[in-house]
Amino acid sequence: MITTNNPIITVPPRYLVTEQQDAALWIVDQEPWRRCWFCDSRLGLPSDDYCGSCGARFTPRRYRAEFHKTLDAGLLLELTKNSAIKLENLRLPVAYETLAVADGTVVLGRPVDGQTLMPLAVHDSLLLAHALFSGAMQLYQAGYTLGKLNPLDVVLHNDATVSLRIAPYLTQTTDSEAQVVTQIGTIINAFVDVPRITRRFDIADADVNPLLGIIADIRAGLLVTFLQCIARVESALVPYETRRFLHLHGAATTDVGLKRQSNEDSVLVSTMQWLRDGVNYSVGLYVVADGMGGHAAGEVASAMTVNAINEHIFAGNLTQLMQPAFGNDVSAVVQCIDDAVQFANQRIIHEARQLGNNMGTTLTMALVLGDTAYIANIGDSRTYLWRDDQLRRITNDHSLVMKLVELEHIIEADIYTHPQRNGVLRSMGVANAAEIDIYIERLRPNDMLLLCSDGLWEMVRDLDIAMIFRRGGTVDEMAMALQATANSAGGDDNISVVLVRCES
Repeated sequence: MITTNNPIITVPPRYLVTEQQDAALWIVDQEPWRRCWFCDSRLGLPSDDYCGSCGARFTPRRYRAEFHKTLDAGLLLELTKNSAIKLENLRLPVAYETLAVADGTVVLGRPVDGQTLMPLAVHDSLLLAHALFSGAMQLYQAGYTLGKLNPLDVVLHNDATVSLRIAPYLTQTTDSEAQVVTQIGTIINAFVDVPRITRRFDIADADVNPLLGIIADIRAGLLVTFLQCIARVESALVPYETRRFLHLHGAATTDVGLKRQSNEDSVLVSTMQWLRDGVNYSVGLYVVADGMGGHAAGEVASAMTVNAINEHIFAGNLTQLMQPAFGNDVSAVVQCIDDAVQFANQRIIHEARQLGNNMGTTLTMALVLGDTAYIANIGDSRTYLWRDDQLRRITNDHSLVMKLVELEHIIEADIYTHPQRNGVLRSMGVANAAEIDIYIERLRPNDMLLLCSDGLWEMVRDLDIAMIFRRGGTVDEMAMALQATANSAGGDDNISVVLVRCES
C-alpha cells in the first residue's frame, strides 16, 4: 500500500513501489536475475532460478530507497558529497542503483547487514547514542545534518558503529547546534526501554536507562552541544564497562538425535580459576563445532577444530590469560582467537587433502576473560545471552536464509521452513583463511551464555529455550532439558549444547 500525500512515483516495470512516505520508499526488484543480491553478478537470465556465479536463489527482494527532485539531499548527496565529511562511528548509506523517474530520481540504498532492534539493552543503547552524537557532530562541523531520520533505518553493529539504510534528509544545514542535538535525541529515544523499577542503586544492574535523563535534559535545553551530550553518554557508560570478577560454571551435552546415524558435533567446556589479590579470576573456553562432510569426515573436522583451538589458546597463551589486564587488550585477544581459528582451519584443510574428502565444520566459541566474553562464529551454530529474563542471540548465522532475513525478503520465522535453510555460506576447512565474526560482550552476575548447534535451535525455538531457563535448575539440568526438548520436537539433527552461568 502506498501511503503518501505526494504524487505516486512511477518507476520502471522491473520495480514495484510498495510504500512511500515523503522521500522514503520501499521498492521490490521483481527481476532479481538482472543483478544478484549476494555477489552482484549481472550474468543472470530470466529463466534462472539461481545465480550462476555464487548459487544464491533469485527471488524478488526489497530495498529501502529515496526519491529526490534535486541533487542536494540524501543518497544523491552521498554520490557527490563534500569531501570534508569524515565519519568514524557512523556509516552513511551507499547508493545501490539509481532510477530516473518523472520529476526526479529514485536511489536504492545498498542493503545493510544487521537488523534494527528496539528497544536496545542499556549498554547497547548508550553505544548507539555515542555513535550517533559523534557522527552528527562530525557532519555538523562539515556543514551537514541528517535531518529527520526513521529509527527503523538505524542499525547498531557489534563494533559499536552505526549504519543507516537511508538518510533522505541528509543536507547542508543552517540549523543551530542545539536544534541538531534535539533531532538526534529524538532518534535515540526510540531505542530506550520503558523503566520497570527504580529502587535499585547499582546502575549497571538497574532497569532505568541513564539515556532517559540525557534525553530529558536535551528537551529542557540543559544540553545544547554535541560535546556535552557525548560527555554525558561516556560518563553513563563507565559503570557498564567497569570490570568485575565472576565465577563461571559450565556444562555441555551432545547427542546424535533421532534421525542421524552418527554424531558429527564436538563440544568443549574448559574453565580455569586463579586466586589473585583476594578475588577469584576465571578464564573459560567454550566451543561447539558442527561437522560437515558425512560419517568419518564431519566428526573428524569438528573434533580437530575443538582440539586445535584448545591447544593453541591455552598452550600458547597461558601466561597472558592469567593476567586480568590481558582481557582489556581487545586487539591482542582478537588476534589470539584469530590465530587459534586459522591454526585449526589449516589442520582441517591438510587432513582433508590427506583423506581426499571435503570435510568442514561450523564453529561458535566463547573465550571468557574475567567478565568479558569474546565470541567467535563461523557458520550457523549460535551463541545466545540470557540476561534479565530475556534471551538474545549474539551471533549472526552465515546462511543463505539469514542473508534473506537481513535483506528483509523473509522474516526470521521463515528460516525454520525455507527450502534453502541448510545452505551455509561460511565454514571451517573451505578456504585457506577462515572468515570469522567476533563479538564482545561484557558479562554480569546471573548472565548465561548458550552455545549450540543448529540441531538445537532449529528444533527448539527461542521462546521455548527461554521457558526452560525460566524454570531454572543447575546448568547441567538445563542443558539436558534443552537436549531432551530438541529430541521431543523431532531430533532431526545432532544436538549440542554448552551452557555457562556467571555468578559473583
